[in-house]
Amino acid sequence: MLFLGLYRLYSSLLCGLLVYFLAAGSVWMALFCAIAFRIVWYVVERIIGNRIIQRAFDRHILEFKQHCGPYGIRIANKAAEEPRIKASLAEVFTDDREKLKKTVEQLEVMDTFFNAGMRPGGDEFLLHDLKLKYGKHRLERK
Repeated sequence: MLFLGLYRLYSSLLCGLLVYFLAAGSVWMALFCAIAFRIVWYVVERIIGNRIIQRAFDRHILEFKQHCGPYGIRIANKAAEEPRIKASLAEVFTDDREKLKKTVEQLEVMDTFFNAGMRPGGDEFLLHDLKLKYGKHRLERK
C-alpha cells in the first residue's frame, strides 16, 4: 500500500527522467523539471480541493444554519472567514454516505473523550458538537 501511496513521487521522477532522456540531457534540468512538476501538481491538487470544499460548504451551509440555530450561524460565519474551520465542516458536508458514517463514528469517539473531561478550549468543542449533531441529522435524513 505504501508503494501505491507514493504515486506523486513516481510521476515527478518520471517527468524528470523524460526530460533527461528526451530533451535536455542535463541532470540539473531534469531535477528542476521533476521539482517543478511536483510543485505544479501540489498547486492543482490544492485548487481542486479548495473548490470541492467550497462547493460542499455552499450547498450545505443554509441547512446547517437552520438546523443548529444561533451557534450554527456563529460557526458558519467563522467558517466563511477561516479556511481551517471550513475544511473541518466539510467533513460532515460530504455527499459520500460512507465517509459521513465514518466521520460521525470518529466524532462520537471524540465526544466520549470530551465528556470524560478532555474538552478543548474556545470554539473547538462547539464546532465538534455542531458537526456531530449535523452529521447525525444527515444520516437520519437519508
